[in-house]
Amino acid sequence: MIMQLKKAYDMWIFNAYSCTPSQLGLFRIVFTSLIIFFVGIPQFSNKIIHFPDGFFNPPPLFGQFFSNIPPIIYFEITDIILFLGFFCILIGFLTKICGIITATLSIINFGFIFSTGKIDHSFIVWFTLLIMSFSGWEKKFSIDCIFFNLKNLEIRTWLISFLSLSLGFAFFTSGLIKLISGWLGIADSMVRGFYLRNYYVQQKQDYLAPLFENFSFKIFWELGDWFTILFEMGFLIAVFHAPLFRCFTVLAVFFHGTVMLMMNIAFGIYLPLYLLFWAPLIPKTITISCKNIFATLTNNRNRLFSFLLIMLVSYTLRLIFNDHLFIISREILIFFGFFLSLYILLIAPQLLFIKPSDRPGMNIIQFDGVCNLCNGFVQFVINRDKKAYFKFATLQDVDQNNNEYETIILKNNNTVYKKSTAFLEISRRLNGPWPYLYLFILIPKPLRDFIYSTIAKNRYRWFGQRDTCMVPTPDLKNRFI
Repeated sequence: MIMQLKKAYDMWIFNAYSCTPSQLGLFRIVFTSLIIFFVGIPQFSNKIIHFPDGFFNPPPLFGQFFSNIPPIIYFEITDIILFLGFFCILIGFLTKICGIITATLSIINFGFIFSTGKIDHSFIVWFTLLIMSFSGWEKKFSIDCIFFNLKNLEIRTWLISFLSLSLGFAFFTSGLIKLISGWLGIADSMVRGFYLRNYYVQQKQDYLAPLFENFSFKIFWELGDWFTILFEMGFLIAVFHAPLFRCFTVLAVFFHGTVMLMMNIAFGIYLPLYLLFWAPLIPKTITISCKNIFATLTNNRNRLFSFLLIMLVSYTLRLIFNDHLFIISREILIFFGFFLSLYILLIAPQLLFIKPSDRPGMNIIQFDGVCNLCNGFVQFVINRDKKAYFKFATLQDVDQNNNEYETIILKNNNTVYKKSTAFLEISRRLNGPWPYLYLFILIPKPLRDFIYSTIAKNRYRWFGQRDTCMVPTPDLKNRFI
């Protein structure tokens, strides 16, 4: 038992988010680009200048090394360092050093912001930057890989698993506080209470907020309360299953978008972080195209220098002349993420549970060819497998000497799934709403397999059987082995 748990832990920590140096390098570029051009690089001098010294009460960590809020010159200098640091990370120049310095300064300075008593989870974004500085994400698509020999640089993708645990815990604690504070009380809806406070007290009345002013449908608001608790606390449960965790990141984007539309509260800072857990799924075609673009730029040093200069100047002008563009761009990012998540949740849920190992035509479903239930299930899969992801074979053809056939066996490359796990692995790749059945993977395997085995043992008696195995039609013949 202990050995099985250790094996499962090793598989999760080292393989759950295993990705190539190119995928990790692309994430670095996308992550920093979103922060620079959409979320906005933190500017602390504009915020701290209005803080009286009596506000000094930073939370534990780096802020405890200070005895008071530093003078404004300190924040002006750190703003410049952060400005340069993020651009250095983007282009991959002294990436590790700049990442450590930038993340540490951001965490320290946000500690002073948190002295006011309002502590949010934006800390996790800068914590991610700090941790990923040790991941080796500068090995590809960076200035460092041009001037330094990074061939032997170790890629630590296990850090992504660690960060998934941190993010899951952050959401879980938020949900736990709500739960123990009476969030699910039936007397009043807490979501509606937050909405009314934002609408009337803080005058946040943009977007769809006016539509809900007189919307008193109690079930709607109660469902909002329950969804918030289940979603936030479920994040931690999904941590140890990468496809489910990616599903929760999409739900998080949908959640942030809904909060933005209803309550005018922007959580755009979290969106770049969620992309980290999708990095292993970046297609090889994209990484190859990016390699070609990078090779073109680096072969012509003048072209590379001009490209970097244009980026830096454009951002500087934007910062100087219209800082409000950051607010607009942040909201645009949230809206884009919201509608994308809505599309995935409603139209293409199979994208929620995709795995890096998924390859069309390399997944073989072996089934009992004389079982009516099994044949019906195969027809069900064929009708909802538009991309011909699965191929099929009867267990009678695979092993003619065996009279005890499992109803369904799924072979995925070198991995074999049986019983309920096979059924759930098949369902996650089907068109329509059927991929949501994969959420039942959270049910303990012995319980799932017990239900499955009960049906399997009685399949002939309940559903009948054929005299011979099914014969595929000419159109489907190439999908049968």
